[in-house]
Amino acid sequence: MHIQPVVFQKFYTSSTAPIDTAPHEPCEMVRAFAKSFVLPDEKVNHALFDEKLAKTIASYKEQAVVPVVDMLKNTDNEKDITAGLFLLNRIIDAGAKNVGDTYPVISRFNYSKSHNVQVMLAGIYRKTLVPDAFGPLMTMFWKNSQNPVQIPFDPNEEVGGAILEYLRNKNASEAYAAVLPVENSN
Repeated sequence: MHIQPVVFQKFYTSSTAPIDTAPHEPCEMVRAFAKSFVLPDEKVNHALFDEKLAKTIASYKEQAVVPVVDMLKNTDNEKDITAGLFLLNRIIDAGAKNVGDTYPVISRFNYSKSHNVQVMLAGIYRKTLVPDAFGPLMTMFWKNSQNPVQIPFDPNEEVGGAILEYLRNKNASEAYAAVLPVENSN
């Protein structure tokens, strides 16, 4: 048996222009949404938020990405992180392109122990299929499997679903296939 050496992409790069990194004025709508956001708890297994405001922000598509990313760059608060990631999910659903380019910013949350953050990241990664996100998804799944928690919800349902989407998608499969050792039948 011969195992071929592998090379993998260390950081996600995009063929489009990078996300604008210049500081911006905080967006009032994004701040108001984060303020309205209520995390799940023992009694309610889903977030509560201002649905109308979420739809309005998402309707701006690409224009809404920068203010949401700015908020995510400047917070370490679980509630605000979850709200920002939720908005990115909604922006993707609204049809925004290149949200995967936000990976360098949102990847700082990849190893969060917060199940709320993990679920939101998994939703984004499932939709964008950023190649570098596969490893962190596997790590989340493994760590959550070691210490299962199902109250208020099981985060591995969404994380596992994102992993399955990577495995199902041919283009994403090719991106991380280089990481796996290949047996040579010679």
